[in-house]
Amino acid sequence: MKKSLIMTALLGASLLLCAPLALAHDLWLNPDNARPNVGDAVKVDIGFGHGYPADRAGEPLKEGMQIDVTAVGPDGQAVAVQSPSAGSRQLTVDKPGAYMVQAQTKPGFFCRTKDGMRRGDKKQNPGATKCMSFTMCANAPLVAGPGGGEFVMAADQALQIQPLADLATVKKGDALPVRVLFEGKPLAEAKVVATYAGYKPQPPAGAAAPPKDNKPLSRREAARQKAMQKTAVHFPVEVKTDAQGQATLKLDQAGWWLVLVGHATPYADPSVCDENMYKTSFTFNVN
Repeated sequence: MKKSLIMTALLGASLLLCAPLALAHDLWLNPDNARPNVGDAVKVDIGFGHGYPADRAGEPLKEGMQIDVTAVGPDGQAVAVQSPSAGSRQLTVDKPGAYMVQAQTKPGFFCRTKDGMRRGDKKQNPGATKCMSFTMCANAPLVAGPGGGEFVMAADQALQIQPLADLATVKKGDALPVRVLFEGKPLAEAKVVATYAGYKPQPPAGAAAPPKDNKPLSRREAARQKAMQKTAVHFPVEVKTDAQGQATLKLDQAGWWLVLVGHATPYADPSVCDENMYKTSFTFNVN
């Protein structure tokens, strides 16, 4: 229990100290097959962490994290999802067409206090200097059989990323148009970032290369490398949506891609909390 509280506090610190798209941790979904045959069972792991490693695995889920995973089939009906383990789900695609697997964390509150990060809102933490309510969502499309189809997105996700092209035909070098919606309406000026599995953050232009030997770093060099990490290019694609909530992502690598959007709004009652923070992800495979 003590370990769980410590990890929860660390997550809360990340949420409060960082902007929506610079959170220390992201949530995503990892299907083992984006193009299953009709009748196949598809395993979908829950990814959590920072970065998007080549194996897409991320970190183990924090103890006590509550994540609801659902799926919608091509007919718009719910598809049964099994839970073989805490970090894995499984579903069977029994009809041809487009499926959407969706995950959402249980909403929660974190406060910054003089004693550090605490779970709960301002009323539960008198004297808190900052409070944030947060929700994280993740989406992953599947296409069973030939062709594509229209995906049915979850109605209860306030922040959504919608692809505006047939993902079954997307290939390396294509430009993928997407739309970002918040509470069902196009979200203008939203920052959309995307990365592919295995991408490593690049140092900023003009940064000197770190030493190649194994000698201990001097204090100055350690500080330099820390500063470089803060200014590194963490996503190979960064764009903003237009007035219609649309943006275009250049997909210059084959394989799995992760798209992220964050959005913050004032909390309705400032005596309870200061800000709502929403973050959503979308993962898909590029041929």
